[in-house]
Amino acid sequence: MKHMKKMIALAALAAASIGGAHAATTLSSTDFAFTGVNGNTTVGGWSFVSFVDITAGTTIYFTDTNVLQTTPSAGVFSATAETFWSWTASANVAAGTSVALLGTGVNGQYGAKSGVAGGTANGSVTNLNGGLSNLSSGGDILYAYQAASYATNYAASSITFLGALANRTTPYATSDNPFVATGLSGIQVREYRVDNATATRYTQFTPQTSSSDIPFSSLAELKTALAVNSNWTTVTGSNSTPIVSDVLAVTAVPEPSSYALLLAGLGMIAAVSRKRRGG
Repeated sequence: MKHMKKMIALAALAAASIGGAHAATTLSSTDFAFTGVNGNTTVGGWSFVSFVDITAGTTIYFTDTNVLQTTPSAGVFSATAETFWSWTASANVAAGTSVALLGTGVNGQYGAKSGVAGGTANGSVTNLNGGLSNLSSGGDILYAYQAASYATNYAASSITFLGALANRTTPYATSDNPFVATGLSGIQVREYRVDNATATRYTQFTPQTSSSDIPFSSLAELKTALAVNSNWTTVTGSNSTPIVSDVLAVTAVPEPSSYALLLAGLGMIAAVSRKRRGG
């Protein structure tokens, strides 16, 4: 029994070492969706969900800077830059788990949480250019994207847009269109402006407003639910309703990374057993 416990411990160490060496996750637009936003400048924030596992060390950028439909040689963002933030995961985030960037009480500063029961701290959020939160209730768009590193502008080939939150009036201006300018579609763009409202401040995927909700049985079910407007809670006026982080869906089949860890552990057990037998 003592020998078996040692084998199990070695397998766990092998799996952990391989897990820690995983590269940052490169996402595509269909891997991501926003799940909530509150434009309150000090206690608001936003949240998102990934449909693939996110490994520790992965960075996602956010900005409310206009994205230009016709990209000039300078890059895809307007020359009038607003605020840029980055979130970097400090631990792995399982597919179907939302991450919330929550206002700290200081304008433009956020902290990150992910997981059940409202979330536990996960990751660092950096205000990259020192700007204030300016998610206008009267009309704005918040973008999520990945790129090799932080910059206030990118060539179109150097940036992957992941999602957008828009409370702009439509039709969109040519200076900022979350569909045309980014190639995003479907649930990757959440339009939450209430018709005829002068301002819309808050929207959140209703199954996420409480941290005690039962997760969807699959990622496919979650994606379907995200596309239904009646599944969202939206408020027009200023409010301090919190953005909640939660497990929104369970992954029915283990991800390839999970299999890799299991195989690594079994391989370690086999190697040690051969050594003890003199093989």
